[in-house]
Amino acid sequence: MKKRLFGLLAVILIAISALSGCGGSGGKSDTGSGTTGTQGSTPEASGASGLEPAELTWYYPLLQLQPDQKKVEEEINKIVKEKLNATVKLMPVAIGDYVQKMNTVLAAGEKFDILWTGYMLKPEELVRKGAIQPLNGLLDEYAPQLKTDVPQVMWDGLSVDGEIYGIPNQQINGSRYGFIVQKRFADKYGLDPSTIKTIADIEPFLEQIKQNEPGIIPIGLFGGSFVNPQAHDDQYWVVPGLDDHFYIKTDDPSYTLHRYPEEELDNFRLASKWYKAGYIHKDAATEKMTDYQSKGQIAVEFDVTLKPGVEAEVKPKNGGNDVIIIPLSDWFSNGYSATTNQSISRTSPNPERAMMLLNLINTDKELYNLMINGLEGVHYEKLSGEYIKAMPDSRYRPNMDWVFGSVFNSYLKEGQPENIWEETKKINESSEINPVGAFKFNSEPVSTEIANLNAVWGEYKRGLVTGTLDFEETWPVLYGKLKEAGEDKYVEEVTRQFEQFLKDKGLK
Repeated sequence: MKKRLFGLLAVILIAISALSGCGGSGGKSDTGSGTTGTQGSTPEASGASGLEPAELTWYYPLLQLQPDQKKVEEEINKIVKEKLNATVKLMPVAIGDYVQKMNTVLAAGEKFDILWTGYMLKPEELVRKGAIQPLNGLLDEYAPQLKTDVPQVMWDGLSVDGEIYGIPNQQINGSRYGFIVQKRFADKYGLDPSTIKTIADIEPFLEQIKQNEPGIIPIGLFGGSFVNPQAHDDQYWVVPGLDDHFYIKTDDPSYTLHRYPEEELDNFRLASKWYKAGYIHKDAATEKMTDYQSKGQIAVEFDVTLKPGVEAEVKPKNGGNDVIIIPLSDWFSNGYSATTNQSISRTSPNPERAMMLLNLINTDKELYNLMINGLEGVHYEKLSGEYIKAMPDSRYRPNMDWVFGSVFNSYLKEGQPENIWEETKKINESSEINPVGAFKFNSEPVSTEIANLNAVWGEYKRGLVTGTLDFEETWPVLYGKLKEAGEDKYVEEVTRQFEQFLKDKGLK
């Protein structure tokens, strides 16, 4: 029962934790190609010939830009043209640059149609900025099948003041943290997964890698996901929708907020320890994990979503090396925390057609698999049943299925269980739910303070989570700057809204 520690483990959950994906649940759309909705102006109802031509623009993040991007886009537009009398201009952005890029695009008032929103670019914050538009009416008229396919809990998670602002990319909706370990090293040094009960238990193995494997990084901490050295007796739930530094204790009926508890600060202390021991790459604060991971040079990774079939998913990202997983928690969930979605820009010239495209990508199996896998015979080969195998020299292999739509429509990759989607749904239905997972914070009253606090954290967070900055020396200086940036006013506003939430929900 270490599940609630997720809030402590994901202090700065950015690109690396995205490797295994998170967010989304239930509601498989198992239709084949061309089975879009049947109401309003959807193509099946009115026919693409009855629609005026339109050009759509879609921004989304990728770990690495793909050489055959344009070739795949051309094939995608053959389908979109036939079914929607539209074309889509795909605008992938390197994941590390995505937030900055989209903030620039939004600030400039650029006209575009669809943007990926989620754990890096939160829909509720974009709503307060007036950057995205409500979707209730568009869903009812142009995407009725999609609206039916998605469980209500997910629509609730993407609603602000009663309006829906995002289309969830359905996939795993629970979290289970632990380690991903290259099998060759686990076998070589006799690592017994059953002996790893806490984060600290992995340290002897990291030491073996450091002493005996030149050129191999013991653990891949590059400023993304982070770990905690102990289980801490499952003391906390993270409070969602904030800055990952607010918690409630699991056994506290008063739901008192805790800011920067010692257990969280131990994350940074552990990073300092591991960095000094040589377990973390010396230039982790300035370099990219994927540059080493793709060559199989990282022995251990920490992951917060050890989902069914994750071994097959991460194998190609680890230089083709087999991996084993070591879970350290059961499954837990915020209900639906709006982690990976699509939203429609307030500046969209064609919001109706944008909604039709989102309906199509989530209900048309051929189109979705073209987006995530590329062209059959060029980028992958079809095996028996629903299984596919990527070409060894493929020039289109995003490996980020969760960015585009419902993964329940994807072909199976080698090594994935045949019943992976059924098992995923069971997890979505059975994960323990955060009692305050529905909390949504209105950041508008303290938007200036939040911007100032984010700027301060931006100076220090990567150095802290990689251990390149010594915690004991850095924290007093950092905390002083947070105070100057408006920490007290921000905490006061969060507390006020949270207390009102508890009263409204009958929790207090």
